[in-house]
Amino acid sequence: MTYPTDDSRFEGSTLVVGVQEQAEFYDARYLISTLLVYVAKSDGEISEQESNRMIDLLSTQMKIPGPEALERLRVAIMALSDDRQILPRLQEIARGLSDEQKFEVLWMMLDVMVVDSKLEPGEIDAITFAGQILGLPLDTIHAQLRAISSRQ
Repeated sequence: MTYPTDDSRFEGSTLVVGVQEQAEFYDARYLISTLLVYVAKSDGEISEQESNRMIDLLSTQMKIPGPEALERLRVAIMALSDDRQILPRLQEIARGLSDEQKFEVLWMMLDVMVVDSKLEPGEIDAITFAGQILGLPLDTIHAQLRAISSRQ
């Protein structure tokens, strides 16, 4: 079967964009890596603590070996700076997640946000936007942010 180059489809749990010979494959790990980087850099830079925590989360939660986790974060940084279609692509991948999985991704983003013990306004905005990309209701996102803020 041939697909137009701007077509996207799911093959199992993987989002495939483009024709078979030139297709790009995206999965939940791409979504999570990209959203974690987005949140981590929302305060202007990615700290060593944030980098280490993202690698730890990808390794423990997603069962991705450390070197591969680091590569996924590098790819996410490049995608955030270069990919003009990243928002719809992330939203499409998020549609394939269950509500429980979306909440788990939100928890991971919150975990990265608080690792340096500072809550910056840019980080709160980034969590809100990333939660919307996941398709989570704003009241759910804000409730989790309030819970985190009360612990700080």
